[in-house]
Amino acid sequence: MARQYVVVLALVLSATALLFGMTSNLFGYHYMQLVPSAVAQGKKNATTNVTSPSKNMTNAIQLSVKEVTSGLYRWINGSNGADNPMLKVFTNTNNTIKIQNPTDTKHELIIDTGTDVLPSSDDIAPNGSGQLSFNPNMTGTFTYHCAYHPYTMKGTIEVVNK
Repeated sequence: MARQYVVVLALVLSATALLFGMTSNLFGYHYMQLVPSAVAQGKKNATTNVTSPSKNMTNAIQLSVKEVTSGLYRWINGSNGADNPMLKVFTNTNNTIKIQNPTDTKHELIIDTGTDVLPSSDDIAPNGSGQLSFNPNMTGTFTYHCAYHPYTMKGTIEVVNK
């Protein structure tokens, strides 16, 4: 009986170590290897394009904020106008999400990575702009949201190989 208990305990401990080890590698700090260069600016930029990675390995995505009805906001894709779009970013690439906020309230883009430190654009002032840059090293699907409007401003990010 004691021998069976030791075997079961060893299996449970091994499974727990494996589970937490894999989780920390997948969602841990090393996942995004962030350059949380969130830059909030007070100027507007009319560029609304999505580019694929080039030789200098950069990828830029343009998002905007739209007030759908009084107090109801959505993220808007700068190239096709889609609400709360799925964003596609690339591994081992400097991905930058550029954000325009033409509304009269602040917003903050946060990527949900499952870690204690979440990639964030920091506050984007009313009628301002900001950005979030990051360089993921693994593929996967994650969510993003606004810190102030998490139920109406949310979407998914797909990280793929180049």
